[in-house]
Amino acid sequence: MTICQALQETIRGRVTVPGDEGWDDARRAWNLSVDQRPDAVVEAAGEEDVRAVVRFARERELRVAPQATGHGSEALGPLDGAILLKTSAMRGVAVDPASRTARVEAGARAAEVAEAAGAHGLAPALGLAPTVGVVGLALGGGTGWLSRAHGLTANNVRAFEVVTADGESRRVDAETEPELFWAMRGGGGRFAIVTAAELEAHPAEEVQAGAVMWPAERAAEILQRFRQWASEAPESVGAVFRYLDLPPLDVVPPPLRGRRVVAVIAASLEGGIEPPRDPDGAIVDTFGPIEPAALVRVAGDPEAPAPARGDGFLIEDLTDGVVDAVAELIAENALAPLGALELRLLGGAMARRSDGDGALATLDGRFSVFAGGPAFNPETGAAIAGRLDELRGRLAQWTTPQAVLNAARGGTDPARAFEDGTWQRLRRIQDQFDPDRLLLSNHA
Repeated sequence: MTICQALQETIRGRVTVPGDEGWDDARRAWNLSVDQRPDAVVEAAGEEDVRAVVRFARERELRVAPQATGHGSEALGPLDGAILLKTSAMRGVAVDPASRTARVEAGARAAEVAEAAGAHGLAPALGLAPTVGVVGLALGGGTGWLSRAHGLTANNVRAFEVVTADGESRRVDAETEPELFWAMRGGGGRFAIVTAAELEAHPAEEVQAGAVMWPAERAAEILQRFRQWASEAPESVGAVFRYLDLPPLDVVPPPLRGRRVVAVIAASLEGGIEPPRDPDGAIVDTFGPIEPAALVRVAGDPEAPAPARGDGFLIEDLTDGVVDAVAELIAENALAPLGALELRLLGGAMARRSDGDGALATLDGRFSVFAGGPAFNPETGAAIAGRLDELRGRLAQWTTPQAVLNAARGGTDPARAFEDGTWQRLRRIQDQFDPDRLLLSNHA
């Protein structure tokens, strides 16, 4: 009996192996430049399928790599001798407005969770992209519009439903398996396979958000204005500065098509606070009242898979040196072939420790940096990687030691995301729950 036949007899979902019709679709990641080649792909229909795959893999001396949407797959590594366990079909979302919580299954995407919570005037602490899996975001930390007020996505989780490497189902929270619960909030997916998570959902009744965009030639001026405004913004405000080199494609709105622009994108949980605006010189200005469910689309992140390369890191603050360096790079058009560079305001609740925090308690920079571009072929991918190295070098004197695993490129040492004591504790918990390293995760 083949591996495909043996697996298919044990689960309700679909099993695909090399040579099968639909193999390339089944193994595809969100980042189309990533070539995933496992021994088999299982598209789980539910928790019972996850248990069956784990037990099957243990019997056959295979490994299991859980994956929902496929974001971050460039950090997963080789999949030889592994089953790629897709949980993308497990997308149930249930919101309890009385307790202000949302139970989300492993494959639920941010847009789906935002819509369900928004129907009750609530908003979980999600990221900026509508297509990202909420569980994966939480496992790696997670920053978004609500994070300055309410903390990392990881620290808004109240419980996980998991399958551990022994094939058993568990519910873990602050009272039941508290060590595992602590580790999984920001420590990554190396401890157990999540089948569902329970998140806090916060009241969001007066949300204002949107983007203001200018020609890239005004980068130095806009960066200075953004820095001043962000330094005074209350924790109810999330803010991003972006440089975008937009392609001349029909999917790009006509005012922006084929142009280099800079943007301030912001969201406020209370009225009366606006980002820098310029009625006479802005190309686009969409800032205004929105429904809570629309928060995940404010940044305008792509909603279709594409080939790309990118990298992210933390900086201490938006200093004069950072502003000058970034403005100079934009003025000289020295970021190409990067299509985007982002400076995201952090701080607030993300900079404060709490007794209830998970493994990733704080981020030690006031801003994060992310840059990337479309990698349609190996040559472009190599050029992007080289430019990312140059950008890191240019900003090195302001960069903090802490890695941000949700944004970092593949090959990043995961220990760099944590203090030494935290990392050693995480290793002990992994030894307890997966001593044989059956489970594969990003940044292994």
